[in-house]
Amino acid sequence: MKFYFTLFCVLLLNLTFSQNIISGKYSKIENNDYSFLDTILKNKKIVLLGEQSHGDGATFDEKVNIIKYLHEKQKYNAIAFESGMYDQYKAFQEYSKKKTAIEVFDQSILDIWSDSKAFQNLLLYIEERAKQKDTIKILGFDSQEGILFSNHFMNDLTDLIKNRKINIAKNSLTRIEKAFVFRDLESIANSRKDSTDLYQDFNILVNALKEIQNPTFHEKMLKQVINSKISDVNFEVMQLQNQKVAVQNPRDKQMSKNLIFLSEMYPNEKMICWGASYHFSKNIDQTEFTEVTENYLQKQSDMELKITGFTDYTPGEGAKLLEGALPMGGLLKTYFKDEVYSIAFSSYEGLYGRVDGKTLPILTPPENSIEQQNSNKGYKKVFFEFDKKETNGYYCSALGNIPIKAKWNTIFDGLFFIKKSYQPETRLFEKENYVQAQNDAFVINGKINDFKNHKIIANADVSIQQTNKNILANKEGEFSILIDKPNFNNKIIVSAFGYISDTISIKNLVDTNKHFVKIKLRPFHFQTINLNEVVVSSTSKPLSAEEIVAKAQINIELNYDQNPYNQTFFFSNKVIKNNEVISHDESIIATYNSTGMKGVNNPEEKIFGEIHQTREIIKNTSKNKLGSMATFAFLFDRDLILSKANVLYKPASYTLKKEGIVPYNDQKVYKISFQNNEPGAYSTGYGYPAPKKSSGVLYIGTQTFAVLKYEHCVTREPFELKNQAGKTAQMNHKITITYKLSDGKYFINYLNVIDKSIITSTADNSFLYDTYNVNNLMSTEVKTINTEKLNRALLKIGLNNSVPENLDFWKNNSFILPDEKIIFDLCY
Repeated sequence: MKFYFTLFCVLLLNLTFSQNIISGKYSKIENNDYSFLDTILKNKKIVLLGEQSHGDGATFDEKVNIIKYLHEKQKYNAIAFESGMYDQYKAFQEYSKKKTAIEVFDQSILDIWSDSKAFQNLLLYIEERAKQKDTIKILGFDSQEGILFSNHFMNDLTDLIKNRKINIAKNSLTRIEKAFVFRDLESIANSRKDSTDLYQDFNILVNALKEIQNPTFHEKMLKQVINSKISDVNFEVMQLQNQKVAVQNPRDKQMSKNLIFLSEMYPNEKMICWGASYHFSKNIDQTEFTEVTENYLQKQSDMELKITGFTDYTPGEGAKLLEGALPMGGLLKTYFKDEVYSIAFSSYEGLYGRVDGKTLPILTPPENSIEQQNSNKGYKKVFFEFDKKETNGYYCSALGNIPIKAKWNTIFDGLFFIKKSYQPETRLFEKENYVQAQNDAFVINGKINDFKNHKIIANADVSIQQTNKNILANKEGEFSILIDKPNFNNKIIVSAFGYISDTISIKNLVDTNKHFVKIKLRPFHFQTINLNEVVVSSTSKPLSAEEIVAKAQINIELNYDQNPYNQTFFFSNKVIKNNEVISHDESIIATYNSTGMKGVNNPEEKIFGEIHQTREIIKNTSKNKLGSMATFAFLFDRDLILSKANVLYKPASYTLKKEGIVPYNDQKVYKISFQNNEPGAYSTGYGYPAPKKSSGVLYIGTQTFAVLKYEHCVTREPFELKNQAGKTAQMNHKITITYKLSDGKYFINYLNVIDKSIITSTADNSFLYDTYNVNNLMSTEVKTINTEKLNRALLKIGLNNSVPENLDFWKNNSFILPDEKIIFDLCY
């Protein structure tokens, strides 16, 4: 009797297990052999390669291997990324015409991928195939654009309008640029008139483009990009108006249209798409939200909060996450039918996290999940082709590493299972050799005062004659500079706003072993002209503020170097909270500006760099290790010459006032104050929430019309902190920039940006605390001859670029900067 009872239990267990078996066809993967795909993908034009999160290195590496196989064995010659459509078009256009290196895709593709070693390997493969006359196209299907769009699209559009003699008003193009490029959409969302004007402009442009006879490939592409961006603007306006939008349906709809358009533009190309699994899914309504999924969401949320300090999941909201969702995968299936094949990825264990970010562990999948079944079978890497006849629901973690119950055979066609996931490996960059001359160097410390009244002269320029090396004294007039032996016969030049420059013999100091000097500068006085007079000798007519700024813009090419150059900076990033310094980093960073001092919308696209020295004076364990380096890149967005979103390039959007003439570094300069009438668009690189006002001062040379100094203050609209409930932030930004002559051209000398945040209680507006993010950028050397090309994009300067602290370097090199809080007088 006991024997029969035991046998019954075994049979019952086997029956129970067999009822939970998820049916489908397995293809084991060994030695990157994907030959099983030959049959599966036969007659497929589009292959969608998803990913469960944007931080799974195992998936990234696998996708690159799959792409290589499909290209070589099945002639898939195009890769379309979930990145800007125009960005990829422009990047591939420039690369294929050999106008730029393949590294341009580091900037056009979203950094969640381009920062990874997997993507770097893909680019190396594409470049190697190109050498064999085997072209692989890189395309994009996203409506959300990036740097290349900001810097080039309006130029392309203007050229098209000019070539086709399209009649469209200049102010209409300005409104379109503000919406497309500067994302100035607050007024569009809140003002009926502004909204009506903009959409009338859209209609005029779209209708004009429809009338073009026999459009070229380029024109067709621009037309599609315009439609795509209009959709993107609509989506953002809906969000600003707090309209209810299911997941990202408008974006998914436009991305599907863009991909269909690309397939029509390249009718003979088979295409591989790289993006999130969610976007490539279909029939998402077949998911069933259960208590199991809710428990996993809460566990994952708790881990995120503990490890990263932030989570965007609200307990109990899981059932609404996919409510009403219509991903692009379903739209593509409707259009391409059996010519499209969608593949998801999932894992059973391991870690995931974005490149160089913090990692999270994958939670062990539940019973009745495809991951549990694959793990039980002992698979480490396997392809699972869903059984189309399967009628039961089961769990799969293909979306966000969260197990969701669904009829997954209706959502994806296949699944790559990689048992153990890992964080994407950070890409590598070739590094330039950097040797700091320390042997026989001589350190000179000094203090600078006014000759007559002995008052401190703050922030004076201190440079070495006949070189491009210079530093800045601090607010107390103090400085410290290291002189290399080859420069012992040169002189130190000290100059300051409103004073006559002075020189000091380095040799005399070395010979007498004198390491400290007191410098007294004499005030500069004009002898032949009253400071308030502004006249043009040929006409005896005073120049207006508008005319002075116009001349400054016209003379940019004459005054600022237009060729590639190297510039080395001392960079300091300090965070102060309630008068306590909580973080302080310092670095020496070499840069390479590939196009010179030319205005674009995103200067960081053209600038490359390497960290040569770095140290943490005060370590902040909660701060992202890439944070200050990202700040360094964006500082160039604040520059008056390099960035086009400012008074110099958009003077019509400002009220200008002539304040007279003042002395500055041995010369007369016009002082021009400005008030920004359109702060939402043209406030030098500051975005959402839109600035409500900004103002500042320009100092422009009376002879050269070069801008020598620029001050700008920006005040933002208050906004509620999303990750800190009950707190409202009021932000102000103060920008100060000076320019210095080197080899006959002007370059950035000193750039100071202070971001001030006042945090108050949303409930009663009571003060909680304030923070100051203080960034100082000081030029130490400019090199215009025999320049060294760097290949690391500025936005990636902190990526896998760790440099051990060199104690000897920091001992012998002292950089003293004005880190005091600046009074935001221009903001009030």
